[in-house]
Amino acid sequence: MNVWGRRSIQFLQTTTTTLMVTLLLVLTWQVFSRYVLKDPSTVTEELSRLLLMWLATLGTTLGFLGRQHIAFDLLSEKCSIKNRQRLREVSDICVVLFGLMLLIGGGALVWQKWSLGQTSAVMKVPYVYIYLVLPLAGVFITLAPFIGTQLEPIEAD
Repeated sequence: MNVWGRRSIQFLQTTTTTLMVTLLLVLTWQVFSRYVLKDPSTVTEELSRLLLMWLATLGTTLGFLGRQHIAFDLLSEKCSIKNRQRLREVSDICVVLFGLMLLIGGGALVWQKWSLGQTSAVMKVPYVYIYLVLPLAGVFITLAPFIGTQLEPIEAD
């Protein structure tokens, strides 16, 4: 794996860990404020949804960079080394196409939210920041076949 792959994975691991800890703290506060203080927090539900969306998207992206995504494993186990390499190439093409769709579609969504100036109901955060994770993930996923761990050679069983 090259230096960009290591840095990308390290960035995503740090970010997803931070998001997970933050989500845990927000949900703990939500339960505490609701059941102990009898005064539920108004922002915790919306904030937990936002954090979960970012966590799931960046966690999936991390899986793509680590080549832990859904692939043709069952089929590749029964193939020759030459055919495994072809399946890997097909898989990489699918990953790049998915990343490009996420990049373009997410970018269009961010642009739409930016032009409309929409904000979230409770926190009043611009939706641009909420959906910015989509094109960001699209960039990482598109580059995954070039910077991820899939640069390791295919071995025979």
